[in-house]
Amino acid sequence: MVKRNLIWLFIIFSSLLNAQVNEVGIWLGGSNLIGDVGASLFINPKSAASGLLYKYNKNPRIAYRLGLTNLSVDLNDADAQNEIQQSFQVAVQKTITELSAGIEFNFFEYNLANGKQHQTPYLFLGLAALQYKVAKSTSVLVSPKNSVNYENERSLAIPFGIGYKRQLFRNIAFAVETRWQYAFKDNIDDGSFIAENLIPDTFSEKAKFNNNTTNDWYTFTGISLVYTFGRPACYTTSKR
Repeated sequence: MVKRNLIWLFIIFSSLLNAQVNEVGIWLGGSNLIGDVGASLFINPKSAASGLLYKYNKNPRIAYRLGLTNLSVDLNDADAQNEIQQSFQVAVQKTITELSAGIEFNFFEYNLANGKQHQTPYLFLGLAALQYKVAKSTSVLVSPKNSVNYENERSLAIPFGIGYKRQLFRNIAFAVETRWQYAFKDNIDDGSFIAENLIPDTFSEKAKFNNNTTNDWYTFTGISLVYTFGRPACYTTSKR
């Protein structure tokens, strides 16, 4: 009886292993933030970004994925598109750490075991948790001799994007992707802190610096390189 149960467990376990395609890999690319400081371009990958990626291909059209990404934020009002914002002469640098989960929808069937299904454009939609640092003043008024403290802040974001993936060699594939993340907070760029503490009240354009009614966005544009293993039993074997 025990032997029979072990055999059944082995069959079930083997089926599970063969019932999925897994992908593990890395992200490399650039990032930018769209807020109240710096340029407001929605695709401007001027700062470095990198991370790790895992995908579970449920079928040739749908893949679930997890990602851990570090995105640099390098903002400078000198890069802004209007003269008023350039006049503030504000610069911000920090890092966003993002853990995301979501789903990919392939335009065409994608299956590396089939030579005719080894490339496709895709859409991505998910949910992300992020951590970053926000500026906190040590006094009501910050002076050149007074340092600014930073504290950890957490938020959620909704990432979505578009990409193209293709088999590179055997079980190696790559993807090119741009995704946008809508954050649920407006303090990633330290806009409120800067407006209250660093811009003099005598500056006539101060009221135009920070818009509290809009939340921040950040983007990622880059490539991923993944290794694929496992083959779903429902996928047809490539005939060659």
